[in-house]
Formats: sequence, C-alpha cells, structure tokens
Amino acid sequence: MSLTLNKESEFFDLHFAKQVKNVNQSGQLILAYDGVLNNETISKLETEIEGKILDKNFPKQVVKKVFFICVESLQNQLIHGHKDDKGSQHNFFLLGHSDKAVSIISANLINNSSVDKVKSQIEKINSFDDPAALKAFYLEHLENNELSDKGGAGLGFITIAMKSGNKIIPSFEIINEKYSLFLLEVKINLE
Repeated sequence: MSLTLNKESEFFDLHFAKQVKNVNQSGQLILAYDGVLNNETISKLETEIEGKILDKNFPKQVVKKVFFICVESLQNQLIHGHKDDKGSQHNFFLLGHSDKAVSIISANLINNSSVDKVKSQIEKINSFDDPAALKAFYLEHLENNELSDKGGAGLGFITIAMKSGNKIIPSFEIINEKYSLFLLEVKINLE
C-alpha cells in the first residue's frame, strides 16, 4: 500500500468516527456504512434503510423523502465519487435523527480540481428561498440537458434539495494535493 492510500483511508476512517460521534451526540444513529459501494451493496443498503426508517414510525411523507434522498445520495457517491491512485473509492454514509429532523450524511473522495465547481453548484441551489423558483431552476436545467463526463445532468443535488425542503450542507476538507473529502449533509424536518 502506498503512503497516499494509507493517508486517504485513515483520513476517511477518522472522519467517519467523528461523524458517528456527532450524530449520536445530537440524536440517534439509525444506520452507518463505511465501505465499498457497488450496485449490490446499494441494493442491500436500500432494503436496510427502508426497514429501519419504517421501524421509526416517521410520518409517511418523511419516510418517502428520506428513502429517496438516501438512494440518490448513495447513487451519487457510486457514480461521482472519485477513486484514489490505487483505484479505491473511499466513502461513508450515515443516517440519524433527532427530535426535529432526520439527517443524511454522505462523504466521498473528490478531486481538488472539482471542489470549486461543486461548491458553486450547491451555492446556486441553496440561493433559492422559494421552492417554486428552485423547481423552475430544475426544469430549466433538465431542459438544457447538459451531460457531465460521467453521464449525469447535474440534477442530483437539485432533486435532493427539492425533496428535503432545506438547504443542503456541503463541506470540503483537503486530504492531499490531489484529493479532498466531500461531505454532504441533508436534513428532513420531522413535521
């Protein structure tokens, strides 16, 4: 193993542990996953997430929102999460809740060269205070149909923000000269 790979793995492990602790301090952890993502793993996680959120007896609308955002977040991690120089894709996923909201936290590796673009996209999405204006932005974005190099039209963050009804909270932490950790937190109000 290279020093870079160890550093990236250790970096993710430390942040995973820190996020688990934060979720437990502010509420209750529902699910934590730290490992390789592929379609089979995501399918298993979807089943587990569905069971766990149904067990919580959240309102039906909250369950729908949480499940949709969890699936979208996991798919985004799989498709858009970068791999390190050894081909490993570092990521983690947490689901927790407090008395007021359900929190979904996802983290993956991102190239430092992509950070400003992603920050800008999320700032634009978070600039909409009116849900109707955000929906209009979504429809405009959909109509323009600009595909990325990974085949997406950049709609994931917009749909997550629309479904959650809240601002999405990104954070970026530099790991080394090539990569950063990209953490995204989404909250769904328990209404």
